Amino acid sequence: MARKPEELYKEALTLTEEEREELVRLLMMETDSGWASPEIEQAWLEECDRRYREWKDGKVDAIPADEAIRQIREQLTK
Repeated sequence: MARKPEELYKEALTLTEEEREELVRLLMMETDSGWASPEIEQAWLEECDRRYREWKDGKVDAIPADEAIRQIREQLTK
């Protein structure tokens, strides 16, 4: 019997950060996710990691998504 996604998710949380990244890469290769190439995938993973580290280290503040969308819309309508 196949395991439920929720069970797999809980187990995945016990992995190291590197193991989770590898798991995401493997899962993404199995979908039609639109990744153009391994190089683009790697670049996005590195960018996500950089942004997460900056947030975690207190170098940048996070804002709620609805506020970010409001700000973007405001800039686009100028």
